[in-house]
Amino acid sequence: MNTVSSRIKRSFRLKAVIPAIIVILAAAGGFSMIATAPRAAKAPPETAAPAVTTGVFGRGVQQVTVSVMGTVKAAREVSLKSRVSGEIVSVSNAYVPGGMFASGEEMLRIDPQDYELNLREIRAGVTEAEYDLKVEQGYQNVAGREWSLLKESSNGSEEEAELALRKPHLEKAVADLEAARAKLDQARLDLARTSITAPFPAVVKDKSADLGAMVAEQEALATIACTDEFWVEASIPVDRLGWITLPAGDAPGSAATVIGGGVDSAARREGRVIRLLPALEDEGRMARILISIPDPLNLAGTPGVTPLLLGSYVTVLVDGGQLDDAIAIPRTAFRDNGRIWVMAEDGTLDIRTVTTAWRDTQSVILTQGLEEGEQVVLSSLSAPVQGMRLSAVETVRPADPMDSGADTDANTDAGMNGQPKDGERHE
Repeated sequence: MNTVSSRIKRSFRLKAVIPAIIVILAAAGGFSMIATAPRAAKAPPETAAPAVTTGVFGRGVQQVTVSVMGTVKAAREVSLKSRVSGEIVSVSNAYVPGGMFASGEEMLRIDPQDYELNLREIRAGVTEAEYDLKVEQGYQNVAGREWSLLKESSNGSEEEAELALRKPHLEKAVADLEAARAKLDQARLDLARTSITAPFPAVVKDKSADLGAMVAEQEALATIACTDEFWVEASIPVDRLGWITLPAGDAPGSAATVIGGGVDSAARREGRVIRLLPALEDEGRMARILISIPDPLNLAGTPGVTPLLLGSYVTVLVDGGQLDDAIAIPRTAFRDNGRIWVMAEDGTLDIRTVTTAWRDTQSVILTQGLEEGEQVVLSSLSAPVQGMRLSAVETVRPADPMDSGADTDANTDAGMNGQPKDGERHE
């Protein structure tokens, strides 16, 4: 029995151990297969080169234009006043705001009747004074003959001689005639002043008297402005004055183009810088220049030219001269800290520091740091790194740097945001 029992127990143990051994061997085999299986090498992820637009700009003579803002004002403006008193009896049809007058043309007339009567009366006084003088001259002849007889028998003094010859009487007669003639001249002048005329070619800005009104001497009648010339008073940063040519002797000032100021906001008028005002602005501390605009209302009738309106706020593009052997790029291609981005021949980014001679809101003119034919990056990069790969999707070759994406608004330079960062002349 014991032998049978031990055999049963041994058989039971073998049945229990064998499956466990099989499981262990299977697990070991599977682990060995996994550990010895070939593995594919992982390639590092490729970084895509940013696609950019580049521009190629030529080296040569570059035009500098100083853009400023200003207000149109009258070159000559006067308050027309009456020199005599009376009733306004006639006015010109052009005696209205906006009316035009040639130099010397009558604008209105004050009742002249009182002054005509006064003139006639004074003329009579002149005639009477002339008569008195002639009578006195006759007395002089008689007195002269009498004195010649008396002086032989008496030794009269010089004073007695003057009285005998009626010299004081003659002097008074002459003085009375001169006074009468002076009154006549004044009467003629007063009569002429009843006609109010334009002192120069003028436009009426406003009027303060009209037909039938009684006006006193020195009373204002109208405000007029000369139509031959308007001025633009423009503000300019002090550091930009070196680019402006002021008139000296026969040499004229810088040419200037006025944009806007009329019915057409894009209208352009040509003028010249004529003066630098002696004081800075009270608030902005900017210098002020005057630009002369001839025939601002286009009275000559030039086709396509619109009138320039007083009080208009305009942009003025002033000729600042030229820079030789320079490259102009768009302002958008000029980066912080005086740098630009250049796409090198191997397609990598080259971050360069350049030397600027001029910059405004439209363009930057470079003298050093960029060669002709090199590709300037015009696009923006979120994280530019020296030597990073780039991919040029488009290369532009504009004749004007502003064509490549710069701000083409006329309000360039200091006109919008006060003084620019860089306005020095570098030569």
